[in-house]
Amino acid sequence: MSSTRSSDPIVLSAARWFWWIAGFSLVNTVLFFSGTRTSFMLGLGVTTLANAIFANQLAVALVVAGVAAAFFFAIGVQAQRERAWAFYVGLVAYILDAFIFVTYEDWGPVIVHAIAIFYISKGLVQLREREAPAAAAQA
Repeated sequence: MSSTRSSDPIVLSAARWFWWIAGFSLVNTVLFFSGTRTSFMLGLGVTTLANAIFANQLAVALVVAGVAAAFFFAIGVQAQRERAWAFYVGLVAYILDAFIFVTYEDWGPVIVHAIAIFYISKGLVQLREREAPAAAAQA
């Protein structure tokens, strides 16, 4: 495992999905509080829900969005460092987040979540396949 950024394009691309998720979630919060009805489906359900619940409390909604975005950004950094745990934690969090949209039967974001989960999983599989020969050699 490398302590720096991954050089494998599949792993790197998969790790960057976490950054896209973080960024679009923040953009969605800004769009929500600017009064527009536009939003991006790649964003998080937790921030969408927080925006709706705390529509009259901008500071609280911004804190929730900031914490969620910081979490996914940090997961992306660790995933780029080829840390499999980061992929697992990020995937579990994003899968759970998808259930927010499932609960409200908002299928567009569910489909986008599924696409992101697929590509993030590809990076994890690639990482695990690359680690397998090294683990076998150590045993």
